[in-house]
Amino acid sequence: MLIAILDGYIDEPACLGVPPYISPHVRYLAGAIKSSGQDYIYITIDEYRNGSAKCKKLESCDIIIVVAGAVVPGKYLGGSPMSYREAGQLAEQFKGITILGGGAGKYGFFSSKTGEPKRVGSGLYRHQCTGDIDACFFDFINGGEFTNRLRTLSEQNSWAIQGAEVVQAHPNFPDRLMAEIESYRGCTRYGTGGCSFCIEPDFGEPQFREQKDIIGEVEKLNSCGVHNFRVGGQSCIYSYKSKGVGALHDPKPNPPELKKLFSALRSVIGPSGILHVDNANPAVIAQYPGESEKITKTLVEYCTSGNVVAFGMESADPAVIHANNLNAAPEQVMAAVLLVNKFGKDRGETGLPKLLPGLNFISGLKGESKRTYQLNREFLDDLMSKGLMLRRINIRQVAMTRRKFKAAKLRREFMRFKKYVREEIDRPMLERVVPEGTILHDVIVEAHEGNVSFGRQLGSYPILVGVSYKIPSGTKLDVYILSFGFRSITGVEVPFRINSASLNQLKALPGIGAKRAARVVRARPFGSAEELQSVLEDKDISEKLLKIISFE
Repeated sequence: MLIAILDGYIDEPACLGVPPYISPHVRYLAGAIKSSGQDYIYITIDEYRNGSAKCKKLESCDIIIVVAGAVVPGKYLGGSPMSYREAGQLAEQFKGITILGGGAGKYGFFSSKTGEPKRVGSGLYRHQCTGDIDACFFDFINGGEFTNRLRTLSEQNSWAIQGAEVVQAHPNFPDRLMAEIESYRGCTRYGTGGCSFCIEPDFGEPQFREQKDIIGEVEKLNSCGVHNFRVGGQSCIYSYKSKGVGALHDPKPNPPELKKLFSALRSVIGPSGILHVDNANPAVIAQYPGESEKITKTLVEYCTSGNVVAFGMESADPAVIHANNLNAAPEQVMAAVLLVNKFGKDRGETGLPKLLPGLNFISGLKGESKRTYQLNREFLDDLMSKGLMLRRINIRQVAMTRRKFKAAKLRREFMRFKKYVREEIDRPMLERVVPEGTILHDVIVEAHEGNVSFGRQLGSYPILVGVSYKIPSGTKLDVYILSFGFRSITGVEVPFRINSASLNQLKALPGIGAKRAARVVRARPFGSAEELQSVLEDKDISEKLLKIISFE
């Protein structure tokens, strides 16, 4: 029997599988298929859209399993999650057994504008799994019955190893791929119900994976050719193996256990592999500053620079915080931002600060009012006045997973707040995080718009970098930063080879217009800075250029 895994990409509160990431969900599924003695093929939704040669193999498959669901949809560059329409069309065209899993199976496909899910017609898929798709398939293929249960911890650890080789079928493999790794799932605040909108508390009491199991998975993936990882599959990295889960509202962090994990992970992937994290609860950091300082130092020491801990603030309004049982009060978030800035602000090998916080804001929560957005603005204004840094600010409509919300009630205020953040906060924040003259290393070109090439570094919430001339997709380069947009930055590659650069490349240099670029082309080659200065006839421009150009 041949099984097709179609990766429609997932984006959940504690897991990301949109390229350059590959989610653990599809790896566990591949492991469950292998452990059942079956063969599989793996294809991404982008490959399916583009008519990849792999698509012909679908005709010989007996079962197709779609893993999809952008529960927290955003804007993507590396790939685009499967849509509701595509899910229906695929099921209609496939003649064998169809199974739908991931968030799309449990909730449906979400609208980024309204946050409301829409389910695929029940007749199109034989089964829409509301549990773990890997466990669902395993039960079906071994017993003939579809189930909606969760995988056990032992199944997870076993299937993670058995399914690791699926990464080799991903289009980004090997150099442009990051594997998302789960340390635990669920919420340490599950006893109080967690945040009103979040799916993590539904998993019940967190089951922490042992370091040896996480390390074993990373060792296997590393041996398969993946060298970049994000320990992102948890609600709070500071709460890994925390003390008092179930008894305390915010359990006490356990720094030695986290250091044991990350020191070993760095040893496995070596000095050049990327190691990042994702979510953190700012209330935990604020309540336990001593323990959190030790954990922050561990993340700074063993992780790759450009690392981000995403804080689920959601709102600065006490009324909204109370009504939705949110993680943290504004003063706790500010304390956490201060602590992470203190130890993570220094620049590392990528050109970025070693560790910075990110903030999430959600619109449409219970208790929201016009004052909510004013309080959000005041919080950000205070943060800016303190000279602090954030790597990014996420603003989205609430996804209606656990309950209904009136997401569109204050749509105008939501859009005004979003515009304010993008225009008044994002650009000056980028200028703090990546000042002019910064060199960002290992930027990978991913897309083009006209003559502009866009690329990003591999990692958590990478910054979009534009270069004002054509560079082939997949090219890895270092970029000298020149200017700033609201959510992106512009630069030129370094070293900039003045003697071989094209006319368009020369025009992208600071202070060089079409006339000077033509003059440079006619006067080449240059053997020294003095020769270049005599042609440019502008000492200020020349001094700036000498920092980035090469005369080779």
